[in-house]
Amino acid sequence: MSETDGPNRVEVVWDDAVEADDSLLDLVRRAAEAALQAEHTARADRVTVLLSDDETLRELNRRFNGEDSVTDVLSFNEVEGWHNGSPPPTADDGFPAAGDEPKLGEIVISLQQTRRQADERSIPFEREIAMLTVHGVLHLLGFDHADPGEERVMFGKTDAVLERLFA
Repeated sequence: MSETDGPNRVEVVWDDAVEADDSLLDLVRRAAEAALQAEHTARADRVTVLLSDDETLRELNRRFNGEDSVTDVLSFNEVEGWHNGSPPPTADDGFPAAGDEPKLGEIVISLQQTRRQADERSIPFEREIAMLTVHGVLHLLGFDHADPGEERVMFGKTDAVLERLFA
């Protein structure tokens, strides 16, 4: 199933393994849009966010990262080449079929892992899902957190977007 914002800039889809209500879909859409707006990108900026479960994230993490473990969020950049040089997932993998317009990429979030992390951090689920969405968009825009300097920049940008989103 899917929900789209504006002229197909942010699409939120979910698979049958999870339940997604209108408020969750709206929050994810607004978080992705806020991250895109914060970076004023002139590149392709269409993004699809797939809300899924632990099993899907574990499989994608194994397939594209070689790590057989659940993770919270994965980003696949369509413009610069897909994750680890792998071909893009297809509609058969749970992703929407590629359209004619260039797309920045896809973000996949485990709602189960998001809920566990929110509980562990004693923060609202809504804040955690928004943070993971922004985090995923920033990865699509080329930000990373592999070293302490990159981490400060990326997490600073994430915090700034979240402050505006929840103001």
